[in-house]
Amino acid sequence: MQPPQWPGQPGYPPGPQQGPPLGPGISKPPPPPKSDGAGGVIIALLLGGGFLVLVLIVGVVVVLASGDDDDDRTSPPVTVSTSSTYSPYSTPTTSAGGIDPKGVLTPTIRTARGNTFTRVGTRVDSCTARANSTMLERLRLYPCTDQMYSAVYANPSRTIVTVISVVQTGSSTDANGLSRAVYSEGWPRLLKPSDDSGMPQLSQEPSSWTRAWTLDSTIVYAQSYWARGGSVGDRTGSVYNTAGELGVEVTNTLRFSN
Repeated sequence: MQPPQWPGQPGYPPGPQQGPPLGPGISKPPPPPKSDGAGGVIIALLLGGGFLVLVLIVGVVVVLASGDDDDDRTSPPVTVSTSSTYSPYSTPTTSAGGIDPKGVLTPTIRTARGNTFTRVGTRVDSCTARANSTMLERLRLYPCTDQMYSAVYANPSRTIVTVISVVQTGSSTDANGLSRAVYSEGWPRLLKPSDDSGMPQLSQEPSSWTRAWTLDSTIVYAQSYWARGGSVGDRTGSVYNTAGELGVEVTNTLRFSN
């Protein structure tokens, strides 16, 4: 549609129109009544109201859409390892028992889901010896106050390996600061099962999921990977969920043992 002509444009206002002469006794028809502008006002109000309703509807849609994009801030820090060398395999785990002072890394752990995990290796070492380079930097700010106690577990089908590591810091602030290093891939180096466990002995570090929970000044790490290596998938996969299942069970055991 072409824009209307405005005053000042050529041809506006139109000049007087000359019609044919009227016959005798015929007068000009009366002019139409002048509009008082009410119709235009009503149309303008209707159009304006429709625009206002449209703006309100769009605003509601925007608010609802933005509400669906809220992150779950209460979930534990989560990330994935994709390193290609398995340097910690030069320091193997053992099958010794009784490794942690609170007795939570037991030979078998039965979770709330009814699954029983079997311990296939243990290791006790300093935090600095077990930490990767990123975690080591964070330890300078948030140091451990005890050894790192770790146990390696196999799931019931022995297809997924999970390394549970318990770290003690000086305060809840230190625990939170150290655990959040997982956002920058800062975590304990992976461990493999002991030689006498009957589990596969991988020569290279597999991809893994690392999850962490804090309980006051304590951190619980759960690191899971396929026993024979391979892609660990996303957060809907078995490896991620296994790390969560066992990590939550150990964290709750610590919670109720205090």
